[in-house]
Amino acid sequence: MRDFIESVIFTGNYRLSEMEERIEKMYVLGKISETDMVELLELSAEHAKDEMQVDVIAVLADLERRVAAIEAKGIIVWVPGTITAKGQTVLYDIDKDGVLDYVRYDGGRASTSLPPGKIDGWVKTDANGNATHRIEKDENGNIILVPIEPEPEE
Repeated sequence: MRDFIESVIFTGNYRLSEMEERIEKMYVLGKISETDMVELLELSAEHAKDEMQVDVIAVLADLERRVAAIEAKGIIVWVPGTITAKGQTVLYDIDKDGVLDYVRYDGGRASTSLPPGKIDGWVKTDANGNATHRIEKDENGNIILVPIEPEPEE
């Protein structure tokens, strides 16, 4: 039994807490000696891969907490079917870089269900709601971001 447990340990493909629990269970069941248990516990700690120790439930709980904080500000992630009111800010990856951007609909309609960039009136904003770019389309229909120049002070 010890050889089998060692072979699994040397792969590093386990969560340390679960491996420790299995080793202790093997000791309680009398399948390994106390000396084997101590040695296997030390070995499992040495060979545990950091990336295998992620607590998925804790990560999801953290993400839920963060999303709730954002949504509490009235900002939602735009998904197909979202109806966006005039003046409402949503999160949308407008520049396709994998990062959600703040975008706001300032168009002529009271609301729209069209995605950012599909019609005129969308702007990209900073986290404080200041418009930084107009969202437009080029001659090929590709979305482009046109910087908004600040108004000159008088």
